[in-house]
Amino acid sequence: MIRSKKTVSLIYLFCGLVTWLIMREMIATIWVITRVTMPVDWVVPPTEIIAGAIGLAVFVALLRNEKVNTFTNEVITELSEVVWPNRKETVMSTGIVSVLVGICAAILFGFDMIWGIMVRIFYR
Repeated sequence: MIRSKKTVSLIYLFCGLVTWLIMREMIATIWVITRVTMPVDWVVPPTEIIAGAIGLAVFVALLRNEKVNTFTNEVITELSEVVWPNRKETVMSTGIVSVLVGICAAILFGFDMIWGIMVRIFYR
């Protein structure tokens, strides 16, 4: 459970960082569109402060929400029970899928060529 709690916290921190990155760009775009002058003497631009506050708020909200914590812990528990295929099975499955995709592509190519010939004959 301790490892799970650290994992959950890291996931929420990642969500907060992604929110910060997205909000930073959105707020900067809105700032440019509204033509508000950017304070030059500030060490950290206001867009960074606002986006950082929103990202921190998302992190704290996720950390304190019991339903989100329960859901995330259940997902981690389920993922730990998954039996992942070994390398040989993965390579075999990939090969089979690639061959079948190639066969389907060849069949569709054939149908497309036949359809193109029929359309050219019909419109002459």
